[in-house]
Amino acid sequence: MTMTLLFWILLISAIMSISTSSFFSLWICLEINMMVFIPMMNSKNMMASNSMLYYFISQSLASTIFIFSIMLNLTFPMMFPLNLLLLSSSILIKLGAAPFHIWFPEVMEGLKMEMVLILMTIQKIIPLYILSFMNNFIMILSAIFSAMIGGFGGWSQNSIRKILAFSSITHIAWLISLIISSNNWWYLYLSIYSLIVISLLFFFSKNKMSLINQISISTSPFLQILFILTILSLGGLPPFVGFFLKILSIKLILYSTPMLLLFLIPSSLLNLFFYIRLMYPFLMKMLSKNYIFLNLKKISIIGPLHLTLLLTLIPML
Repeated sequence: MTMTLLFWILLISAIMSISTSSFFSLWICLEINMMVFIPMMNSKNMMASNSMLYYFISQSLASTIFIFSIMLNLTFPMMFPLNLLLLSSSILIKLGAAPFHIWFPEVMEGLKMEMVLILMTIQKIIPLYILSFMNNFIMILSAIFSAMIGGFGGWSQNSIRKILAFSSITHIAWLISLIISSNNWWYLYLSIYSLIVISLLFFFSKNKMSLINQISISTSPFLQILFILTILSLGGLPPFVGFFLKILSIKLILYSTPMLLLFLIPSSLLNLFFYIRLMYPFLMKMLSKNYIFLNLKKISIIGPLHLTLLLTLIPML
């Protein structure tokens, strides 16, 4: 009951934030969002406690810089470039974008899959909305760094949570690039990305997987196929919705800051490498056995996975 109440407060604070343009109101929503999420992270293990502490310190630092930059701007308006730099940096810290990303994978590692989902989706809404009011050089640098670190950071990881964290950093680079393009396309990008992530995390949570070597080939064949299709969509391969999302994003970014595509596209290709690592056990099993005939009567699937499959077909209709 308590978790449900906290979740609704979290969601309402995120929705309220996109209905205001006052930086003070946005700051209030940010703080409510942070203070509600921290008790939701609580769990009966040491890693969760460490994640809570790490999250609190990083978010408190970002909030301090945020309110300090606003006060500094009110007191010394002639220092606007510096104030904007501080303001942007504080939001990038909250977002977990590079080069302020250090806390993000570490916090993700200690969370339950449900909290990982919230951190990768709902917790991005307010920072991205605030960034949509800005357009400065540090955002371009952050998009470049996020693309590079997100692409290379997941290569040597065995933890599923850390792989998802670096994947998320890459998608943050795409979202920031769309914001720089002075376009509201990032709303749709985040929405579809969230649906894909829901499907993936449902699979990992249902099968209690935390490491790559725990990916079970005993999972039902239909779930395995859905998992592979979802991963391919997240990787942006045709004919899935992730591919059409990337193509339209590339088109928009090409008109404003084409230089960013030199980092975004290779980064997405690098991400495919560790996505394939996640699929590898299932792919090997499918190559070794006949998976054409599936006993669908014994299979139970939850809505998000159905929804992801339907979304993959929308651009083809």
